[in-house]
Amino acid sequence: MSGGTEQRGQILPAQEAPDIGYVLPSYDFAGNLRTPKSVGVSRGGGLGDIVNAGKGIAYYADVIGFGGPSTSFTQGMPFDKMGINFFTKTGMQCSNGADMWTYFEGIPTGEALGSSLKRAMEEMGYPALQGLAPGIIEDAQSALNPRNIFQAAFGNVYPECEQVTKPVGDSRGLIKDPNNGEEWVKGKVDYVNGRPMQTRWVQKRKPNGSPVYLPRDQWESAPKTHNPDGTPKQVSGFMDTGRTSLLVAIVLGCLALVVSRSTR
Repeated sequence: MSGGTEQRGQILPAQEAPDIGYVLPSYDFAGNLRTPKSVGVSRGGGLGDIVNAGKGIAYYADVIGFGGPSTSFTQGMPFDKMGINFFTKTGMQCSNGADMWTYFEGIPTGEALGSSLKRAMEEMGYPALQGLAPGIIEDAQSALNPRNIFQAAFGNVYPECEQVTKPVGDSRGLIKDPNNGEEWVKGKVDYVNGRPMQTRWVQKRKPNGSPVYLPRDQWESAPKTHNPDGTPKQVSGFMDTGRTSLLVAIVLGCLALVVSRSTR
């Protein structure tokens, strides 16, 4: 039905799902779990073999629950927190022209059951819940959070962004799968104290965590100072605007000095 002066077929802002040209990394939990042999378990009937087998059972229990040693029995054994952290494209563009990314924290943070329980366990001398099972809970909590669904349905496509630097790769500092060489992290990586880090433009958020969007006109009129890959655009010519302004100021100053001397 048509009527009045409204001719638009769609009122709410929307855009087709773009081809972001980015494939999510594939992390093999089983493939990156240490083997029994690598943690000291071996076949045999001696007392030492039995003790090591018991330690192996305790080790894998800690891997599932804590991601680290929970008792002196497993103290000193090689633990790795499972999972990887990485940035992935959203298919949206920031107001400054850069592609917008989102950060995925796949390494468990230890807050699967809340910060209060995490603090209580620390007070009792237990490590944080950073094992496989808590990690699954954290991922499920993130996936079931309705905020992202509502933002996608009712938010607009004109985000304001901020630049962040976050750790990427696994807990060992690897950015490739050691088993098959597959890259988990693509793009430029910087190392800070041996830890791989990446810098990306992500959705800017208010102190309460809600995302910051702009009106369409404001988003379109914002200076597009960055390339899609997030790097600053270079001003055409051999110098940037700041240097040009400085040169102009120097030239004008020299001219003023010459004129003042010639009029004396």
